[in-house]
Amino acid sequence: MSFVRRYTANGVDSLACVAISGGGNFSGLPNGLYIDAVTGDRKTVSNGTLNVSGIGKANMRVYVCCASGFKGINGQIGSTGTYLK
Repeated sequence: MSFVRRYTANGVDSLACVAISGGGNFSGLPNGLYIDAVTGDRKTVSNGTLNVSGIGKANMRVYVCCASGFKGINGQIGSTGTYLK
């Protein structure tokens, strides 16, 4: 399962690409840096397309858009441990 969520209100613009229990192909995205909130992995989108692959069942990737004009993140939001890998 994969989907995109965008929140825009009160001067905040944020966008996340979410892939659960498998990969996802996202298109029509703003170009720029995307950071996975789960692992801290960084991908640069230059053609409006982000491909997420290689995640297994019951795993999740949440790539947050950190492009100019978007409210982004600096890296992984939690520490790697038993439930966050």
